[in-house]
Amino acid sequence: MLALVRTTGGPRNGHAPHPGHSGRWHRYGDRCHLDGLGRQAQLTEQSLAQTERSLTKQNERLRISLEVDLLDRLQDRYDSQLFIGRRSAAAKYLLDNAFVDDRMVEVERLNNAAFQVCNFFENLAYLQTIDALSATAVWNTFSWDLRIHWSLCKSGIEKLREEWQDPTLYEEFERLSRLMGDMFRERGIPPAPTPEAIRQGLEEEAARGEEPRTTVTE
Repeated sequence: MLALVRTTGGPRNGHAPHPGHSGRWHRYGDRCHLDGLGRQAQLTEQSLAQTERSLTKQNERLRISLEVDLLDRLQDRYDSQLFIGRRSAAAKYLLDNAFVDDRMVEVERLNNAAFQVCNFFENLAYLQTIDALSATAVWNTFSWDLRIHWSLCKSGIEKLREEWQDPTLYEEFERLSRLMGDMFRERGIPPAPTPEAIRQGLEEEAARGEEPRTTVTE
């Protein structure tokens, strides 16, 4: 009997495999894999962009909330009974020394109350410098008082800088005053208050310190 011999591993139909078939399938699979990776990378990039936008919005809301809270606390301090007393004392001193026969003159010496008010505006200016407060927030709340007090206290501060040989004294106060002046000009408002407006403002400040405290009785 004749035995049929089949070559081990050979094709059943007796034909050898085409050398290009296997390579084409591998390349097709590679392309599918790369396409899948590309789509995944695109989706990941979109997700990251959305997350970044969401975080940016959250950070901005948080920044505004912190700014409003800080501004409220500063305004509460400025309008506190204690600080109103200091503002009133400073106003009375400046009324007595900054005006001669209805003319505004330089005040080369400031009293302690005036320095306390200058310290407040110096701290306010520092907070604006480090972006804890925006320039617009400061302008809306303190610009008028700040400009008045800088115009009145400038000479006394310059004199103090000479005596202490320290040109940096109240430099933030001065910088913020210039910035507020620029913002006044941008809005079509005269940057420097008139002597009449300054006197009126000081008289109102002086009178506030004389207002009796209100008490609540049950």
